[in-house]
Amino acid sequence: MPGRILADLLDFMDLTSFKIEHYHGTRAQKQAVVRYPLGANIEGKRVLLVDDVSDSGETFEKALEHLNEKGPPSAVRTAVLHHKIQSRYTPDFHAHKIIKWRWLIYPWALMEDLKALVGEMEPVPGDARDIAFRLREEAGIQVPLKTIEDLLGMMERDSVKREGDTESQRE
Repeated sequence: MPGRILADLLDFMDLTSFKIEHYHGTRAQKQAVVRYPLGANIEGKRVLLVDDVSDSGETFEKALEHLNEKGPPSAVRTAVLHHKIQSRYTPDFHAHKIIKWRWLIYPWALMEDLKALVGEMEPVPGDARDIAFRLREEAGIQVPLKTIEDLLGMMERDSVKREGDTESQRE
C-alpha cells in the first residue's frame, strides 16, 4: 500500500509488488518467507523497495535477497513509513522514526491485527464493550465499537467455517 501511494506522489507508475510473510497477526514466524514472488524483470533497473515498517529487519533482508535473485537490479534503495531503531536493517528513507518499540496498526491490516490481539486475550472477553475497554487499557488502542462488532462478526463467520471444514474432513 505505501509503495502505491509513493508511486502516485512521485508520478512514477512503473510499479510491481511481491509478498513476504513474516508475521501472522502479532506473532512472528521463525523466518520471513516469500509467499508471492516478484513477477517483473528488474535486471539492470533502479529499484525503490517500499514497506510499511522496518521492525526486526528480516523482511527487508529477505526482500533484498529475492530482488537479487530476480535481477540483479543496477541499484536498490529502501523506504518505509516507520523505522523502528531496534531493527537490524536501516532503510535509506523513512517518514518517521520509532524510538520506543510498539505495535503499529495500519488501515490495511486493521482487522487482522485486532483479531490477533483479541484472540490472545485471557480471560476471553465477554462482549464488544469489554473488548473495547481491554484494548484501550491493555494495548493503548482506541477502537470504535462498530469496528469491534464487525470484527466479532468476522470471527464468528471464521469459526463457523472452521467447524464446517472439520465436519467435512471427518466424513
